[in-house]
Amino acid sequence: GDIAVFIKPLTVPKGNQGYITTDVLLALDGTDKPEELLYVITSPPQYGQIEYVRYPGIPITSFSQMDVARQIVCYVHNKKVVAPEDTFR
Repeated sequence: GDIAVFIKPLTVPKGNQGYITTDVLLALDGTDKPEELLYVITSPPQYGQIEYVRYPGIPITSFSQMDVARQIVCYVHNKKVVAPEDTFR
């Protein structure tokens, strides 16, 4: 079926981390199975990384909508780089 994805900017100061929550990233497909909605990172961020909160320092390449709902995924900004914007796909 159709999937709707809602995205809002996440502001993270230099050297800090920001949680990717459902306020920032939300996908809906009409079912009640967020654990089956999978995000795959095909182009990682340049100035930081996406990681699980419990495994700091280890970048991830995929996560589920359920992970987002549980607030266990975050973006960690690289402390050495000042960048006004960073993106990933």
